[in-house]
Amino acid sequence: MYNTNKTLIKPTMLIIMVGWNLYAQDGKVSGFITDEKTGEALIGANVFIAETGNGMSTDKNGYYVLQNIIPGSYNLIVSYIGYSTLKKEITLASNESIKMNLELGIEAVEITEVDVSAEKLQRKNNIQPSRVNLSPRIIKAAPALAEPDIFRTIQALPGVLTSNEASTGLVIRGGNTDQNLILLDGITVYNPTHFGGIFSNFLVDAVKEAELIKGGFNAEYGGRLSAVLNVLSREGNRNYFQGKTSISLLSAQTTLEGPFYNGAWLLSARRTY
Repeated sequence: MYNTNKTLIKPTMLIIMVGWNLYAQDGKVSGFITDEKTGEALIGANVFIAETGNGMSTDKNGYYVLQNIIPGSYNLIVSYIGYSTLKKEITLASNESIKMNLELGIEAVEITEVDVSAEKLQRKNNIQPSRVNLSPRIIKAAPALAEPDIFRTIQALPGVLTSNEASTGLVIRGGNTDQNLILLDGITVYNPTHFGGIFSNFLVDAVKEAELIKGGFNAEYGGRLSAVLNVLSREGNRNYFQGKTSISLLSAQTTLEGPFYNGAWLLSARRTY
């Protein structure tokens, strides 16, 4: 008698094994995208493969990973606004994982004249007028006492007052200065002023970005009634050592930074007199 069950099992097992082997052959490319000069991570850089369209944007650390790539030769494209586009040829073997860290150089974007016209929007969504982002360039351009200061820049914003001219204390939404939540890289700073309140504790050369939320902040920022100031520090130069020193009528400060293994270090200090 002919055994039909045995005949049917063999092709089924063959299909399963072939499918598993094909899946195991897929490769992977990963790495970090950084600034060519400073080594700072580029957040939101576009990384994709030209032939397949497989791509993603880098995270807050400049990291990307492209998976399930069929073995072969491809062109990896990296683009970021304000930087030159990078094209890199890669070749993936079966089940190969490539780690590729890439650097982008700054490039001025030249465009022709652009006319923009639009009608008034009937409805605006996701508008947050109480949220303000401050870059080091904005902070250094603002009027200051002896040297650039984050708190002095914030005092010039609408809806922000100060207790007196010599103080950096922030009075927002009618609350006292102690009703503001001050954060440095997510860590609460309980005493954010220096030299009797004339300066803040944050050195502009060590700051990457500052975000001020004057109202309507999330429940994660608890324990305060007025506002939230979240200051993000720079990561340091990953390519080479460099330093900067400045002296004013009231203080002297220095900032040193350089590479350290796969990362970087940054040291910033100030002395008042």
